[in-house]
Amino acid sequence: MNKEEISLFVERNLTNFSVNSTGWEELIRKLLFEFAIAGWNMEHRVFGKEKFGGLRCYTYSEDEILNNKLTIIKDKYSELSVKTCEICGSEGRMRTIGSWQTTLCLNHFLEQQPVIEIDEKQNIRRDHKTLLNIKNIIKADLEYDLQKMWIHTKSFGNPEETFSFSWQEPNYYLLLKTIPLSLFPEDRRSEISTLFQSLQDCEICGHKAVHQKNCLRCHHEQWNESGYFVEDYGEKSHYIKECQMDIFIDEDDYEKYFIHDRSFEKSPDHQILFSSDDLREYEKLLF
Repeated sequence: MNKEEISLFVERNLTNFSVNSTGWEELIRKLLFEFAIAGWNMEHRVFGKEKFGGLRCYTYSEDEILNNKLTIIKDKYSELSVKTCEICGSEGRMRTIGSWQTTLCLNHFLEQQPVIEIDEKQNIRRDHKTLLNIKNIIKADLEYDLQKMWIHTKSFGNPEETFSFSWQEPNYYLLLKTIPLSLFPEDRRSEISTLFQSLQDCEICGHKAVHQKNCLRCHHEQWNESGYFVEDYGEKSHYIKECQMDIFIDEDDYEKYFIHDRSFEKSPDHQILFSSDDLREYEKLLF
């Protein structure tokens, strides 16, 4: 076995991996190289693919010692793949796009996530593309918990179309508030109206977005004097401070994605309870 033989083996098997882009190419090259060094018969092909956001390689050897070596190599690169952007190869993390799991860096995650926009002409846009105009909506339906919406439209000379929107998209609640109530089923109108009329200020993120003790903007449960709140945090200010630090650190990049969300008003009197020293100490505990 020489370097040229290994190089040919690697190049020949790269195309046997069904992945979404080229970001994992270097990982796959290294995996194949380690297979060759471990003793894999280079005349045999190696196959793999992306599954649930990670790299999977499907091989088996009847040689138990070799098979154990291959398993270690496969596990190693599977773990590395969920930290590597599938598109560009830079540092990434497991994320959900629609209903699909994928591993992306922040920039490519933001590029692929849909953002709802409503312009001054009442056009509803997603990813800067106009989908429909509110005046063309003939009816709208909602999931039981108001977290998903289907909009049915019909314009002159065009067939009826249906578009779906989810609470996971920025400006979803702005869209829900903008569509005339008369377009929703009669038995849901009161529920929608009550939601927006009853919103309270969130002491954690500062948005007027609290509905039934949960914030629709930051998704934190509001403080109460019972259960684990008192047991785990002692007092309200400690709970609010820790939640605010989580938002600031934004480990899941939620705030970076929702930066343009205009669904809820921000209170001018909102107070930040943590200091830079508090944040440094909290980061030590997390990382």
